[in-house]
Amino acid sequence: MEEEARTDTPTQETSAVAPNLGATLLRVAWLAILLGVAMEGLLLVLGAGLGKSLGLESIVADLVRSVSWSVFVCVGLAIGTAVAKAHVPVVGFFGLLAAPTAFEASRALHKGTLEALATTGSSSDSLSPFLVAVIKGLEYGCLGLLIAWVSQRSWGGAAAHVAVGLLVGLVFGGTIVALAMGSTPPPPATDLLTRGVNEVIFPVGCSLVLFSAGALGKRMANKTTP
Repeated sequence: MEEEARTDTPTQETSAVAPNLGATLLRVAWLAILLGVAMEGLLLVLGAGLGKSLGLESIVADLVRSVSWSVFVCVGLAIGTAVAKAHVPVVGFFGLLAAPTAFEASRALHKGTLEALATTGSSSDSLSPFLVAVIKGLEYGCLGLLIAWVSQRSWGGAAAHVAVGLLVGLVFGGTIVALAMGSTPPPPATDLLTRGVNEVIFPVGCSLVLFSAGALGKRMANKTTP
């Protein structure tokens, strides 16, 4: 009887983990979509305030890129968090893999959308895509490590996640903007400003997405527990 009980326990735990993982990833995906839309709206408002105007086709393509990037990165980090559990380095490894993949996928979707809408991009990146992908990989590898570490601390609430995202955004986003400023020819000041805002704020948003998805999951689990 004891042996039967022991053999049943792993199966029950496995069946319980799969739905929880699926529900968590679904929450992260929806929150990441909202984050991508919000970031694109913020950049459009900022660009309009600086006198930068875009056509409808470019706006749609930029929205596709922003949402796809947000979903791929945040879901990748969420998978790492769920699989790694207490193993902090594994989460960083998932971030290291997810960011370059998300960067290339979002670039491809952006280009495909522009081609489908028969228009051209409003601006071209002066930095090497390979260089940006490498920096993004390091950035979100570090973000994954820090989020995994902070989430295991008793004080690791929303404010701690915001601080982690802001720190990572300032370091790596500042690096990307500095490299863009030193490129030849340098991009317009409006492009540098909007890019800087995006590079700094998005890691904060991604950190909050992961925290919010986890908090919602715990709240729903507490409600269903008798």
